[in-house]
Amino acid sequence: MHVSKEIALVTGANRGIGFELARTLARDHSFHVLLGARNSTSGASSVATLQGEGLSVELLVLDLSSDGSIISAAKKVEEKYGRLDVLVNNAGIYLGVTMPPVSSLRSLFHTTFDTNLFGSTIVTEAFVPLLCKAPLPRIIFVSSALGSITHRVDPSGAWKDSPAFSYRCTKAALNMVCASYAKKYREKGWKVNSACPGSVKTEMTYMRGVIEKEEAMPNLVRLCTLGEDGETGTFSDANGAVPW
Repeated sequence: MHVSKEIALVTGANRGIGFELARTLARDHSFHVLLGARNSTSGASSVATLQGEGLSVELLVLDLSSDGSIISAAKKVEEKYGRLDVLVNNAGIYLGVTMPPVSSLRSLFHTTFDTNLFGSTIVTEAFVPLLCKAPLPRIIFVSSALGSITHRVDPSGAWKDSPAFSYRCTKAALNMVCASYAKKYREKGWKVNSACPGSVKTEMTYMRGVIEKEEAMPNLVRLCTLGEDGETGTFSDANGAVPW
């Protein structure tokens, strides 16, 4: 199936930042959005909401903890569209705000890394062949200032009082994945960047964030719509560069 619109896949888009980004890309920038969701029921409900708004959105079942699910999703997109223009690695989990007992520490890190790092990396690699067929591939890794090593070692650094040990580690590692893909595809003109959306009021933050989902959109959308002169290999938020 040929689609004249640019095609964007947003993982973890059945709610929160991903859902709002799917809506914004389809509504304001004429994308056809593949709404990635682990759960087909909740994903279908989210797609129905956006389709009810007249938006070009469809469900793509995608479980970041399952290699089979990721491979199957990539195959479906290949068979139906033959390409992918934008990949937004948004899906993530936030567990263990405080340090658990040693007996639970390995499980906490394994679970958090499995989704936030391993899953996003495997999704990226699985969709690289389809991104190669796009005129101007763009990859966005939704990271966090909590993953900034520079901030963490600064006694007055941003979010210095927020522990989130395992989450911080996954986002620091995800930034290295971003940097590695940016290096690999720089000469081909790909735009590969990390972005911190800010402290957003979502289900993941128990609505305790600082800003609304809509306020997190401008920089994410900017990175999704970069042109040939756009940057690559950067880490940014709404205010500009975030230190690695």
